[in-house]
Amino acid sequence: MTVFLCSKCGAAITPELARLAAASELSDGEREQEKKTHEAPSTVPRGRYAIDPEPWGPPYVVQEDQ
Repeated sequence: MTVFLCSKCGAAITPELARLAAASELSDGEREQEKKTHEAPSTVPRGRYAIDPEPWGPPYVVQEDQ
């Protein structure tokens, strides 16, 4: 099990979570609903987490205290 912590104070910000191999893909119906509402449905069930194999955004920099 994994718990995510605040990087500033170290407090737990999630309950215990189990890792998924991958997030599920959206169905065609879910994609159409997303286009109408501009809200994407969750692809990760409650109590789980997944790591995106192709992340985007600034590069991750490992900190010395990790």
